[in-house]
Amino acid sequence: MNILADYGAGENTFAQAAVYPDLALARITLQHKGLYTVMPERREALAEISGKFRHGATALSQFPAVGDFVMLRLQGANAGHAVIHHVLRRKSAFTRKAVGLEEQTQIIAANIDIVFICMSLNNDYNVSRLERYLSVAWNSRAVPVIILTKSDLCACLHQVLDEIAGVAPGVDVLT
Repeated sequence: MNILADYGAGENTFAQAAVYPDLALARITLQHKGLYTVMPERREALAEISGKFRHGATALSQFPAVGDFVMLRLQGANAGHAVIHHVLRRKSAFTRKAVGLEEQTQIIAANIDIVFICMSLNNDYNVSRLERYLSVAWNSRAVPVIILTKSDLCACLHQVLDEIAGVAPGVDVLT
Protein backbone atom coordinates (compact mmCIF):
# COMPACT_ATOMS: atom_id res chain seq x y z
CA MET A 1 0.00 0.00 0.00
CA ASN A 2 1.20 3.50 -0.80
CA ILE A 3 2.14 5.43 2.38
CA LEU A 4 0.49 8.55 0.94
CA ALA A 5 -2.89 6.88 1.38
CA ASP A 6 -2.13 6.96 5.12
CA TYR A 7 -1.51 10.70 4.69
CA GLY A 8 -4.94 11.26 3.13
CA ALA A 9 -4.34 10.70 -0.58
CA GLY A 10 -7.36 9.14 -2.26
CA GLU A 11 -8.27 8.01 -5.74
CA ASN A 12 -8.82 11.60 -6.88
CA THR A 13 -5.35 12.63 -5.66
CA PHE A 14 -3.66 9.72 -7.44
CA ALA A 15 -5.65 10.48 -10.62
CA GLN A 16 -4.47 14.11 -10.55
CA ALA A 17 -0.89 12.97 -9.95
CA ALA A 18 -1.01 10.62 -12.95
CA VAL A 19 -1.01 13.70 -15.22
CA TYR A 20 2.64 14.28 -14.16
CA PRO A 21 4.35 10.91 -14.75
CA ASP A 22 7.88 12.36 -14.46
CA LEU A 23 7.25 13.85 -11.01
CA ALA A 24 6.67 12.33 -7.56
CA LEU A 25 3.57 12.90 -5.42
CA ALA A 26 4.09 14.23 -1.89
CA ARG A 27 2.10 15.88 0.90
CA ILE A 28 3.32 19.00 2.66
CA THR A 29 3.53 18.35 6.39
CA LEU A 30 5.34 21.48 7.58
CA GLN A 31 6.07 24.94 6.18
CA HIS A 32 9.24 26.87 6.93
CA LYS A 33 10.26 30.24 5.53
CA GLY A 34 10.95 29.38 1.89
CA LEU A 35 11.14 25.61 2.54
CA TYR A 36 8.63 22.82 3.03
CA THR A 37 8.85 19.46 4.75
CA VAL A 38 7.18 16.94 2.45
CA MET A 39 6.25 13.29 2.71
CA PRO A 40 6.75 11.54 -0.60
CA GLU A 41 6.24 7.79 -0.98
CA ARG A 42 9.54 6.76 0.63
CA ARG A 43 10.91 9.20 3.18
CA GLU A 44 10.46 12.70 4.56
CA ALA A 45 12.37 15.37 2.62
CA LEU A 46 12.88 19.12 2.41
CA ALA A 47 11.55 20.87 -0.67
CA GLU A 48 11.47 24.30 -2.24
CA ILE A 49 9.35 25.67 -5.06
CA SER A 50 10.82 25.91 -8.54
CA GLY A 51 11.79 29.30 -9.93
CA LYS A 52 9.26 28.90 -12.75
CA PHE A 53 6.52 28.19 -10.19
CA ARG A 54 7.58 31.14 -8.01
CA HIS A 55 7.55 33.61 -10.91
CA GLY A 56 4.38 32.21 -12.48
CA ALA A 57 2.26 32.51 -9.34
CA THR A 58 -0.01 35.55 -9.49
CA ALA A 59 -1.54 35.19 -6.02
CA LEU A 60 -0.34 34.18 -2.58
CA SER A 61 -3.04 31.49 -2.46
CA GLN A 62 -1.37 29.63 -5.36
CA PHE A 63 1.67 28.80 -3.24
CA PRO A 64 1.79 25.47 -1.36
CA ALA A 65 0.47 25.22 2.19
CA VAL A 66 0.47 22.56 4.88
CA GLY A 67 -1.80 19.75 3.75
CA ASP A 68 -1.37 20.33 0.03
CA PHE A 69 -0.54 17.47 -2.28
CA VAL A 70 2.24 18.55 -4.62
CA MET A 71 4.16 17.18 -7.54
CA LEU A 72 7.91 17.41 -7.13
CA ARG A 73 11.21 16.22 -8.43
CA LEU A 74 13.17 14.34 -5.80
CA GLN A 75 16.92 14.84 -5.67
CA GLY A 76 19.58 12.27 -4.83
CA ALA A 77 20.60 11.69 -1.21
CA ASN A 78 23.26 14.45 -1.25
CA ALA A 79 21.96 16.56 -4.14
CA GLY A 80 19.94 19.14 -2.20
CA HIS A 81 16.25 19.82 -1.73
CA ALA A 82 13.39 18.36 -3.72
CA VAL A 83 11.77 20.87 -6.08
CA ILE A 84 7.99 21.50 -6.10
CA HIS A 85 6.56 22.09 -9.59
CA HIS A 86 2.76 21.85 -9.10
CA VAL A 87 0.13 22.05 -6.37
CA LEU A 88 -2.77 19.65 -6.95
CA ARG A 89 -6.38 20.82 -6.68
CA ARG A 90 -7.46 21.37 -3.06
CA LYS A 91 -10.60 19.78 -1.63
CA SER A 92 -10.69 22.30 1.23
CA ALA A 93 -8.71 25.34 2.33
CA PHE A 94 -8.54 27.09 5.68
CA THR A 95 -7.81 30.72 4.77
CA ARG A 96 -7.37 34.21 6.14
CA LYS A 97 -6.70 37.66 4.75
CA ALA A 98 -2.97 38.02 4.17
CA VAL A 99 -1.29 40.42 6.56
CA GLY A 100 -0.25 43.68 4.88
CA LEU A 101 -1.44 42.64 1.41
CA GLU A 102 -4.68 44.10 0.09
CA GLU A 103 -7.10 41.65 -1.51
CA GLN A 104 -4.77 38.65 -0.97
CA THR A 105 -5.80 35.40 0.67
CA GLN A 106 -3.32 33.26 2.61
CA ILE A 107 -3.87 29.52 2.83
CA ILE A 108 -3.31 28.37 6.43
CA ALA A 109 -3.98 24.66 5.77
CA ALA A 110 -5.36 22.66 2.85
CA ASN A 111 -7.18 19.37 2.32
CA ILE A 112 -8.47 19.15 5.87
CA ASP A 113 -11.57 17.17 6.76
CA ILE A 114 -12.36 18.34 10.31
CA VAL A 115 -11.74 21.62 12.14
CA PHE A 116 -11.78 21.40 15.93
CA ILE A 117 -12.90 24.65 17.51
CA CYS A 118 -11.76 24.69 21.14
CA MET A 119 -13.31 27.17 23.54
CA SER A 120 -13.00 27.43 27.28
CA LEU A 121 -16.15 27.77 29.37
CA ASN A 122 -14.46 30.04 31.90
CA ASN A 123 -14.68 33.81 31.54
CA ASP A 124 -13.26 33.57 27.98
CA TYR A 125 -16.42 32.00 26.46
CA ASN A 126 -17.90 34.18 23.72
CA VAL A 127 -20.71 33.00 21.42
CA SER A 128 -19.98 35.74 18.85
CA ARG A 129 -16.39 34.52 18.53
CA LEU A 130 -17.67 30.97 18.17
CA GLU A 131 -19.94 32.10 15.32
CA ARG A 132 -16.95 33.70 13.53
CA TYR A 133 -14.87 30.52 13.96
CA LEU A 134 -17.76 28.41 12.66
CA SER A 135 -18.06 30.66 9.62
CA VAL A 136 -14.37 30.24 8.81
CA ALA A 137 -14.61 26.48 9.29
CA TRP A 138 -17.67 26.12 7.04
CA ASN A 139 -16.08 28.38 4.40
CA SER A 140 -13.04 26.09 4.35
CA ARG A 141 -15.30 23.16 3.30
CA ALA A 142 -14.23 21.21 6.39
CA VAL A 143 -16.60 19.91 9.06
CA PRO A 144 -16.44 21.84 12.36
CA VAL A 145 -16.52 20.13 15.76
CA ILE A 146 -16.85 22.29 18.88
CA ILE A 147 -14.80 21.26 21.92
CA LEU A 148 -15.73 23.00 25.17
CA THR A 149 -13.07 22.85 27.87
CA LYS A 150 -13.36 23.61 31.59
CA SER A 151 -17.00 22.51 31.64
CA ASP A 152 -16.59 21.76 35.36
CA LEU A 153 -16.23 25.53 35.94
CA CYS A 154 -19.47 26.37 34.13
CA ALA A 155 -22.48 26.73 36.41
CA CYS A 156 -24.97 26.83 33.53
CA LEU A 157 -23.71 24.19 31.09
CA HIS A 158 -27.18 23.29 29.76
CA GLN A 159 -27.86 26.96 29.01
CA VAL A 160 -24.55 27.27 27.11
CA LEU A 161 -25.25 24.07 25.14
CA ASP A 162 -28.69 25.41 24.17
CA GLU A 163 -27.10 28.69 23.06
CA ILE A 164 -24.53 26.82 20.95
CA ALA A 165 -27.23 24.62 19.43
CA GLY A 166 -28.96 27.82 18.30
CA VAL A 167 -25.92 29.12 16.40
CA ALA A 168 -24.46 25.77 15.33
CA PRO A 169 -27.29 23.39 14.44
CA GLY A 170 -26.05 19.93 13.55
CA VAL A 171 -22.48 20.58 14.72
CA ASP A 172 -21.04 18.04 17.15
CA VAL A 173 -20.27 19.56 20.57
CA LEU A 174 -17.95 17.80 23.01
CA THR A 175 -17.47 18.92 26.61
